[in-house]
Amino acid sequence: MKTKFKITGMMCAACAAHVENAVRSLPGVSSVAVSLLTASMEAEHDCDIDTIVAAVRHAGYGAKPLAEGEVITLDAPTKKNHLPLIFSLVLAALLMYVAMGDMMSLPYPDFLSHMMNPRLNLAVQFCLTIPIVILNYRYFVGGTRSLLAGAPNMDSLIALGSGTAILYGTVIFGMVLFGEPSHELAMKATFESGGMILALVTLGKTLEGGAKDRTAGAIRALSSLTPDTVRVKRDGEEISVGTAELTLEDTLVLREGERIPCDGKIVSGNLSVDASALTGESLPVEKKEGDEISAGCVVFSGYAEVQPLRIGADTSLSETVRMVSEAAATKAPIAKLADRVSAFFVPAVLGIAAVTFLVWMLVSHDVTASINHAISVLVISCPCALGLATPTAIMCAMGKGAGLGILIKSAEALEEVGRVRRIAFDKTGTLTEGKMQVLDFATAEGKSKDELFAAAGAAERESKHPIAAAISAFVDGAAVYEIEKVSSVVGRGVYVKCHEGSFAVGNAAMMEDCDADISALADFAARAEADGAAVIYTADEDGLLGAFAVADTPRPESKEAIAELSRLGVRSVMLTGDAAPAAKHIAETVGVSEFHASLSPAGKGEKIREISAVEKVAMVGDGINDALPLVAADIGIAMGRGSDVAIESCDVVLRRDDVRDVVKLVRLGRLTLRKVRENLFWALIYNCICIPIAAGALTGLGVTLSPMMASAAMALSSLTVVLNALTIRYFH
Repeated sequence: MKTKFKITGMMCAACAAHVENAVRSLPGVSSVAVSLLTASMEAEHDCDIDTIVAAVRHAGYGAKPLAEGEVITLDAPTKKNHLPLIFSLVLAALLMYVAMGDMMSLPYPDFLSHMMNPRLNLAVQFCLTIPIVILNYRYFVGGTRSLLAGAPNMDSLIALGSGTAILYGTVIFGMVLFGEPSHELAMKATFESGGMILALVTLGKTLEGGAKDRTAGAIRALSSLTPDTVRVKRDGEEISVGTAELTLEDTLVLREGERIPCDGKIVSGNLSVDASALTGESLPVEKKEGDEISAGCVVFSGYAEVQPLRIGADTSLSETVRMVSEAAATKAPIAKLADRVSAFFVPAVLGIAAVTFLVWMLVSHDVTASINHAISVLVISCPCALGLATPTAIMCAMGKGAGLGILIKSAEALEEVGRVRRIAFDKTGTLTEGKMQVLDFATAEGKSKDELFAAAGAAERESKHPIAAAISAFVDGAAVYEIEKVSSVVGRGVYVKCHEGSFAVGNAAMMEDCDADISALADFAARAEADGAAVIYTADEDGLLGAFAVADTPRPESKEAIAELSRLGVRSVMLTGDAAPAAKHIAETVGVSEFHASLSPAGKGEKIREISAVEKVAMVGDGINDALPLVAADIGIAMGRGSDVAIESCDVVLRRDDVRDVVKLVRLGRLTLRKVRENLFWALIYNCICIPIAAGALTGLGVTLSPMMASAAMALSSLTVVLNALTIRYFH
């Protein structure tokens, strides 16, 4: 069984790695994925849930199982209390002034200097440091708890770094206070390092938190698209009720400027609907009586009464929020690198800091310098940037995709689509309109257009067949014959008996059965079949009346999409169950160089597996018969108006039902993969460069990092990674 958990207490990638390892080591747990950004975990297990919760608690964190169907939500940004940060920064600035002001040529009272009054100077430093420690006690509590649990994390490094500096400063203060008031000894105190570390780390985490809030902003924006109140008609009276009180029996009233609270069908009136928040489509969509509308859209103009079809958690908007939120909690394969590094990173840093202290003591015999270098190593090595590198980019891309009407079901799918080099398209309903149309017609010698249209209309207007619907729509307006009897012949066509006579409408085989000579229209039929169209003939008792060329037409945007994919280096292939002539015509029209015709659903799946064995392949489809190839592909992409089976089988849903969104998806996937790689590079290279400098490797060249500079650099590294990920929000 699979269970989702909300995890509390995680601060960095090391925390997530410890939770994951603690749960994975349990017997009965087959897989586990922890997301730092959404503070969640999903585990597949056979053991008791209580056992998993206990394991997480033993690791030093909290776990709460979510109820079945409950969604992993992204915590909304709350109004934060910045007073602790403000006081910490003010006190740290004063602390720096007291500790170093007389050495920096700043205006400074003599009575407070190290030279004139070292005891008073250290006493003031001590009194300024204590409130900073109290304001930022959570680092010491969380860091100590993690250390005792054998799972050191970012808080542990901060607590050890700042705590060591403050403790050493306190020892110096005691020696000066109760011994000789030496100014040389007083200048070795490290209160300012400990206090400034806490203040700057808190500043960095505040900035990082704001950036992380913006990272998930697009997803939270979707959640806020439902209005608080709606107008309904009850007992003939129009009243305003809360959206939560809306029922399926109500009649919803919508006017200009109002947001649609549910999925419904228009029973009267007309609307112009702005669906840009859901689909990214900037132009309003016209909706008339009988059309369906979706929750979250805005009424651009018009008035309508609507019958609710899906309300609350069942709406398409709620499904979108659920899908994207859960996808954001999944883990991309590329994140495994960060997980592997984070698992041993903090213990390694503790070892490096200890070695740094010992080496400096052996070389310099200077306790203050040794402690400062060790503290700098501890502080600058916090693995925040490494832990944020992947999830922030993934989260931004998920939110941006949702805003463009592209719903990506998992982080793995987003990463994989960035690596795709071949995309297979279903023909009908994907590259084509999925709706038959009459392309042309011809009349037999001596027969009129009116005769042909009237006879064809009589035979086809009662049929539900797609070809019949196309011909019926095409001849609309012709004379209406009174129908007496209709009979159909499977695989051939329709016979109809009218007051005006008897007629047959169908393929060449039916015309042969009727002894109708079709040779006079052989040229017309040849041209139609060359264009991939089916030829439907019409005859009466005297012989042939004429014929229609009927075909599924390409979407106008298909050619543009295929050409753009080609420019991106992605090869397109078309898979269809249609005959080769029709497939060839569509492929040539939209620019697909490779196609495979007359394929069954199983045949499409087999073809996808053949391609997948050579290179990564995505499949784009919309029908029930596309479910198998969608699952067989590395990435399954379903068009928005596709069947429920196709949508359930896929990794990505294109809500706009526009094949050009496949291009957007590929571009977004590649951009995200690039940002993740950039973030991982900067996070890793930062530590590779800065740890040796913090340890004092370049001291002989005059290059060194004080603990306070190390804390500022650590905060800057995390902020840089998040801001780099945020650039995905400006993807166009």
